[in-house]
Amino acid sequence: MFRPTDGSHMILVTGATGVIGRRVVEQLVAGGAAVRATSRTPDTAGLPDAVEVVRPTDPAAALLHGCSALLIVASALGTDQEERLTELVDAANATGTGRLVHLSTASVTDSQSPTGAHHRALEEVSSRFDGTRHVLRPVAFALNTLHWWGPTVRAARFAEAPYLDVPMTPVDERDVADVAAALLLGTPEPDGPLHLTGPNALSSREQLAVIAEALGTPLDVRPIEPDEVRRRLAAVGVPAPAVDAMLRSFEVAAEHPARPTDAVSRILGRPARSYASWVSDLIEGFR
Repeated sequence: MFRPTDGSHMILVTGATGVIGRRVVEQLVAGGAAVRATSRTPDTAGLPDAVEVVRPTDPAAALLHGCSALLIVASALGTDQEERLTELVDAANATGTGRLVHLSTASVTDSQSPTGAHHRALEEVSSRFDGTRHVLRPVAFALNTLHWWGPTVRAARFAEAPYLDVPMTPVDERDVADVAAALLLGTPEPDGPLHLTGPNALSSREQLAVIAEALGTPLDVRPIEPDEVRRRLAAVGVPAPAVDAMLRSFEVAAEHPARPTDAVSRILGRPARSYASWVSDLIEGFR
C-alpha cells in the first residue's frame, strides 16, 4: 500500500467503528498515518491506541484541524446529513485539506431509487470540495447475505430470496475499506466516481450454492415474492425506503445485467476478493 510522505499530517475517518470505518482505520495505522477518528462512544470505541478518538459532534473546524485527508461515511453524519456534510466540506476547504474520499452507493445511478436520491444529494454537497475527491459507489456488500440468510441457514438449513436467478456482483466490504484507505493514503487515481464490485456476477441461487458447498450440506432454497419481503421487513422495523431500494437493485439488475468492474483490482494492485473467498472466511456465521 502507498505510504504517506508526511507523517505529521492527520487523516480524519468518520464512522470509525462501522464495518468500513474500523478497517479503514486499521489500514491507515498499518500504512504509517496519523489518524483522528469519530465515534459516538469514544471511551469504548476499541480503536488502536495511536488513534485520536473524538466525537462526531465536535466542531467541524476542530475535526479537520491539521488534516490532509478525510473519509466521509454518511451514516456517521447524524440526522441532518446534508447540513453536517456541508460543515465538514466548508471546514476542509478552509483548512486546506487536500483529499476527500466519500463513501456513497451504486444506487445513485438509478433515478427511481430512494436511497440513490438521498446519496445523490450528498454527492452534490461533497462536489464542492476544493481538493482531490474520490466518490466510492459500491454495490451491495457480501456481508448483507449473512444478515439475510444467516439466521435461517443456521436454524434450519434453508434460505429465501426474491429474484433468485438475477445475477448480482456482491463486493467484499473489506475491499471497499481497503480501496478507501489506499486513496486516503494517496494512491494515484483520477478524480471521479468509482463503481466497486466483486469479480463475478452471481445470482442469489448461485451464492447460496457457494454457502452450501462451504458448509458441506445442501440448503433448501425457496423463492419469496417482493411484497412478502416488504411485509416481513416492515414488521421488524426496517424503513420502507431501505426495503424499496434493496428490491429496486434486483429489478435494475434484471433489466440491465450486472457487470463486474476492475476498480478494486486497479487501485489495490490485486484481484478483488470473490464471494467464495468471502464465504470461506466467514463461514462460521452460517453454521
